[in-house]
Amino acid sequence: MKKILFTHQGPHKVHGVFAETITENWYRYGDNYSEIIKNLIKSVFDRSIYDIILVEGGLGLPHAVLKKIKNHETKIILLNADTLLFDLPKMNPLKKMVVKFLLSYVDGYIAISPLNKKIALNNYPDKPISFVYPYGSNNSFQINCDLNSNNLLFIGNQESCKRFDLLVNAVEILNKRGNEFNLYLVGSCIDSITADFPWLHKEGFQKNLDKYFKNCSLYVHPADFDSCPVTVFETMSSGMIPIITENVGEADILIDNGLEYLVLKDNNPKTIADKILEINNRDEKWKTNISVKCKKISSKYNAETQSKEFKKAFQEVVNQL
Repeated sequence: MKKILFTHQGPHKVHGVFAETITENWYRYGDNYSEIIKNLIKSVFDRSIYDIILVEGGLGLPHAVLKKIKNHETKIILLNADTLLFDLPKMNPLKKMVVKFLLSYVDGYIAISPLNKKIALNNYPDKPISFVYPYGSNNSFQINCDLNSNNLLFIGNQESCKRFDLLVNAVEILNKRGNEFNLYLVGSCIDSITADFPWLHKEGFQKNLDKYFKNCSLYVHPADFDSCPVTVFETMSSGMIPIITENVGEADILIDNGLEYLVLKDNNPKTIADKILEINNRDEKWKTNISVKCKKISSKYNAETQSKEFKKAFQEVVNQL
């Protein structure tokens, strides 16, 4: 039986549930550079050996690579759920060189969506790559959102690729046209927004999201790239209607379920504004049908189903190593 190590930085709740299906051996490498370096130095003296190391995100690669250098038989599988491979072409030469060096030791990938799998294949076509969708860990199926409200929601951290700034611009366009939309920003994304408007509500980190799921009608995620944000599943669980770009991991799911009109081809603020108004102006019966469909879609992606899918994806990669 293979000895497996899961190295993580927290971990993300969903990734932790996935990891539990394959191993009880966990190692926290840290979530900031100073902690990672400190733990990396400590690990120089760690003689434990593993057959496979599952790494949560690019920041865990230094520890995993050190393990592999000390034992060449070790295989590294990267849980590709962040923007590492998307960001790679835009990195400065030195950082790109270091990241490529670390990635050269990766033996296989488990991408968190077909979108991430495509990027991984473009970079490493000769390595085994599988994918598994995550699931909403803050689902609220007991809530029925207010489909008649003009309240819009975005949830996320301050990564610039999420483009919540363009959403602010889009709502500004709408309200200058005489509409009365409110935009609620939840998470550290507010740290990057300096604008102030009566309709802009900078909520910051919130433990309980139910009040937003109940009082908002549309969830808008206009990212340049976001591998598969669980917030899309979570907001859909309350019946909220999502508007996302084709560069968000759930776009394939919406398209496969006949909801392609909720997927934006670009994230120009005017494009976002027009789509918000289009969906908001539909009659209540139409919106209710879409809302019910969103709940059903979200219910298919849960801890039980996706844990099984992860274990299957993991084994597919292991069989090719």
